[in-house]
Amino acid sequence: MIKAHELNFDNGEYVFFNIDLFSSKNASEQPWYRADDTDERNAHARKAYEALMTVTLRKPTSDEYRAFSDQVKERALAMFPNFTYGEDEVNSFVGAFHDAVLLYALALNETLAANGSISDGANITQRMWNRTFEGITGNVSIDANGDRNADYSLLDLNPETNKFEVVANYFGNKRQYEPADGKSIHWAGGRTGPPPDTPTCGFDGSKCPPDEPFPEYRIVIIVLGSVHCSLS
Repeated sequence: MIKAHELNFDNGEYVFFNIDLFSSKNASEQPWYRADDTDERNAHARKAYEALMTVTLRKPTSDEYRAFSDQVKERALAMFPNFTYGEDEVNSFVGAFHDAVLLYALALNETLAANGSISDGANITQRMWNRTFEGITGNVSIDANGDRNADYSLLDLNPETNKFEVVANYFGNKRQYEPADGKSIHWAGGRTGPPPDTPTCGFDGSKCPPDEPFPEYRIVIIVLGSVHCSLS
């Protein structure tokens, strides 16, 4: 993004998208800042990150998930005294692993109830597909191909707080994009909406040639042409 700043790609004509599924909340809020870097480079990065949006997994916000997070951290502290999460809530992947085990348990119980075998992996797997259930992360939806319809969040830099925040969510089960309450996208370059598909000057700047004084050779051609016409 610093290179984008050097090339003036953060002028509002371009938007960059970053996919970051693993960062913690603290790391995702100010990704432009580096404590071991210079103030100048951090300022350049801060400017460039105005043109960046980040797509990440949507973090559950329910009371149940907060209680689940507290239990996970308590167990982690008891088993690993030197480890700390440093977060209000545990990473979404922790909840996803919990729901994966729950999905397996539901499919296994149904298989056994139908006089199936615990070793019948194909039967158990088929029962995991094309179903929806309520997990600790919220509504868990598995499609007919066995893929989860995941929920995602769009993060954008708030110029007032200098932090990235959720401005919209995409719900995979409903295939629906929903702006976050009270939030809006802050477009780079002072724009009030997204930039056009093609920059005004083109991607290589060829549509906006630099301003130059009238070339001397053109003056000579005009003068000679005028003399020729008068002699004729």
